[in-house]
Amino acid sequence: MSASLHHHLPGHQAAALTSMVRMRLQRPAPPLPRADGAVLKAALAILLAGALGTGAALYATHRREAAPTELQPARVGAVALAIPKNLTGIDDGEADRSQLVGMARLRLSWPDLGPAGPESRYRLLVTLSPPDKVNEPARQLATYARFLTPMVWSNPGGLVVRGFRKGSPFEGDEFYVSVPDGRGFAARCPIETGSLLDEPCRVTFRHRGMDVNIRFPRAIIADWAVMLGGVRRTLDGLIR
Repeated sequence: MSASLHHHLPGHQAAALTSMVRMRLQRPAPPLPRADGAVLKAALAILLAGALGTGAALYATHRREAAPTELQPARVGAVALAIPKNLTGIDDGEADRSQLVGMARLRLSWPDLGPAGPESRYRLLVTLSPPDKVNEPARQLATYARFLTPMVWSNPGGLVVRGFRKGSPFEGDEFYVSVPDGRGFAARCPIETGSLLDEPCRVTFRHRGMDVNIRFPRAIIADWAVMLGGVRRTLDGLIR
């Protein structure tokens, strides 16, 4: 209000006018138009629906992960096993013929030793069979020793490598053994890397009344101790 207008009004009228102006200045802002309110409600509904959908998806995923895996009973010699079906690599409706002859097979991914799948970079194929004298470490080493060449060279992982003589049953393979005597680890791997098998190397050892044969890629042979320890622990969890 201008000073000249206030000067010409009587005192009580000027006070009333000043009070009215202050009340109008303090009046709350008008409500949103109906259209803006509808847009806000729609946005809140979308956010709520998204939150509910995300929660439902997480709940369903948790239920799937928490669901127990079907166990497949097996017996290898005198050893009873309960093997999660997703570790056998057998599709639904496919029979594992190895069960008929007292054997069991596992297909494990490396290095997590979980179920092997198409996305697994490396795999371990594990065959469990009743104990056989031919698989005893001393006998295996004695069998191979007759055909080994005298040349020895070192390999990462603390292993030494020897070749097999030409004309021997193991020609084309190399023999990887742990020091000092090969009793901890003794594996054969083909020299040619173009093998048709993704897991061309093989090692056999005895564990808790079973012969354990592992086929594995040469690329992980330096981790042989970790591999054997992991497979042993996996088998311990399957024995009943």
